[in-house]
Amino acid sequence: MKTDLIELNRCRSAEGVADTTDPLDAANIWYKVGSTAIIFDYTKIGGGDDPEVIVSVRKEDYDAARAVLENEYSKVDLPDGHYLLSSSDEHLAEILANPGEWNPFDVVHARRLAEERGLDPVEIEKKKQERIQQLKQGKPASKILLSFGWIFSIIGLYAGMFGIAGIVAAWALCFSKNRTEDGNFYTYNSKSRMQGICMFLIAIIFIAIASSMINP
Repeated sequence: MKTDLIELNRCRSAEGVADTTDPLDAANIWYKVGSTAIIFDYTKIGGGDDPEVIVSVRKEDYDAARAVLENEYSKVDLPDGHYLLSSSDEHLAEILANPGEWNPFDVVHARRLAEERGLDPVEIEKKKQERIQQLKQGKPASKILLSFGWIFSIIGLYAGMFGIAGIVAAWALCFSKNRTEDGNFYTYNSKSRMQGICMFLIAIIFIAIASSMINP
């Protein structure tokens, strides 16, 4: 099925996956289960992320899926010692301004605590808009990813097959996007994407030169 998917939740255990998928099954919401351990992602180079199970839903189902999970998790009390109980107002506001980056369990209970503490909804909305602006600008690519891309793009002159790796890294820099509930945004900022374009062109040129040298 070819569709626009948005990440709904990340889990590190079979129990966590079941807690996510069972309510979706009950609500007849289609989802896809994947993992960061299955496919090597060039955009994660230098990130140090551990493998996780990812549950994604169709973009048009995201709000409904999120509501289903939050409704389910609202029935479960926060366990003693949960970090949210000692979180500052600033941290609660940060969670509510970035709900897509937190699991639904944390979000629904952060919302309840914020209401109990009387947090200003205007300030939360302000933080949300600041987050969206940051997403629009993108982030700088890691030095490791850039170094990887440049090295493999350049050595494509001497070994064309390695230039393919440079092209893949360049493509990731140029076209990787974050798919969020607020829209799709380029992962990397304009400066990093410009390096990706240069990297891509150099890799193509060097592969062509290497091929001509092998097959004159």
